[in-house]
This record gives sequence, structure tokens and C-alpha cells, in this order.
Amino acid sequence: MNTEKKSTTHSKENTESFIMISKSLIETKRLGKNGELDVYHLAIIKSIANNFQGVAYTGVTHLMKFIGMNTEQNKTRKRTKDSLLRLQEMGHIEIYENIAMENIVEELKPSNNYFVKPTGKDEDWGFAKVFYNDIQKIVAMKSDYKPKIFATYLNMIGNIFYGTSNVPISYTKIDTIVKSTGINRKSVVEYLKALYEEEILNFVYFQINNSVTKNYCTRWIHREYTSTWAAQQAEFHYKTYYKEFKSGGVGVSDERGVS
Repeated sequence: MNTEKKSTTHSKENTESFIMISKSLIETKRLGKNGELDVYHLAIIKSIANNFQGVAYTGVTHLMKFIGMNTEQNKTRKRTKDSLLRLQEMGHIEIYENIAMENIVEELKPSNNYFVKPTGKDEDWGFAKVFYNDIQKIVAMKSDYKPKIFATYLNMIGNIFYGTSNVPISYTKIDTIVKSTGINRKSVVEYLKALYEEEILNFVYFQINNSVTKNYCTRWIHREYTSTWAAQQAEFHYKTYYKEFKSGGVGVSDERGVS
């Protein structure tokens, strides 16, 4: 792919806003049993904080309403409050009572809004680009498992590298996502299919030989290039010409036998 065409494809994203999520948060399993919820909340907070102050004015109830959760359930309110406090304890946000941001709040009232400042912790060591369009589509999905879907999405796009020598494609293995998130394999496949059906991520797959089938993924905005980029990557990885692959298709395969 020539430099001019790469520049054209990258420019499609240049007009889009995005947030950065530290790659230290991709392995949500390491964060505890609610790790995917914490990372999902952080993504929402960072998207709200896209202003000149870099601060989100939000709280437990507001955040729940924003992502379409039932605010009447005490259990859900507590889980949201605990998640925000965990994010602060981990150092990814700071919660203040007023805009002066002098004293950090350590007790949250569910009905109150606070000034929540993302810190950008660990982002200097590597980050995933998460575009607002993708976040908005995930928030709008009709699913009770959006934090898990977001964790699956983050694992897939976390290995897309942006640069003049790269094409923005990911080939993160399903089994890698399972290991990273602790989500069972069947559900990961379902969540990837949901991301495809909601036009968030585009997938193609190739059956390389009799035993290996492999998925390749781009953001939906690059769907016209997915097949071409995927074929190039697969040829390089498996040392086999595209015309010698057994078969292929559009969508998500269960990716058995991937090496």
C-alpha cells in the first residue's frame, strides 16, 4: 500500500475525536471481578471530560442515566459508586466536590454530581485510541453486557497501531481476549459479532489451511480496505499466498486452530 493511500485512509480518522485508554487497563481480568465495568466507566468519564478544563461533571446517578442503567436499583447504584471509588484508588481519576479541585472526595452521595478529572495514568507507556463514534455506538447498544462488550472491543482495537508504516488493522486472537478479560470464549465470539452487527468493527476471516481459521479486524470506517489489508497480513504471517488459502468470508469466525 503506497504512502499516499495510507495518508488518505488515516485522514478519515483525523476529523474524529478520541480518548486514550492506557494499555495497562486492557487486561481487565487483572483489575478484579468488576474490571470491565471500571474500564467502561473510565471511557465514559473521559469522553464527558472532553472540554477545556478536562473535567467531567458527573456522579453515580448521572453516569447511570448516561449509559442507560436503571437508577432505582440500590445494588446497581452501589456497584457504580464502588467502581468510581476504585478508579480513584487506582489513580485513574480524581473526584472533587467543587471546580477549585482542592480536596479529593472519598465518600460519594449517589444523587450528587462531582468534578471528576481523568489523570491519564500510565498512558505514556502506551495507549489504545478509542474514538467517540465507537463509544457512542456501544453505549446505544441494547444489551445488559455493554461493559464486557467494551472490554472485548478494547482488546481488539488495543493492538491497532497508527503510523505511516502501518495499516490500522488488528488480528488479536479470540483466545487472547478470553485470557485477558476472563470472559468465556462463547461470549467473546458473541460480543465480536455484536460489534460487527452494530457497524463498530469490521471483520473478515480466512481459512488458511485445513486446521487454521483467522479473524482480521478494522474499525468500521475502514471497511472498504479490511479484506485487502487482512490478505496482506495473512500472507506475511502464514507465508502462504492469498490464492492458496482454503476459503474466507466477511464476519467473525470462531477461529479454531489459530497459531
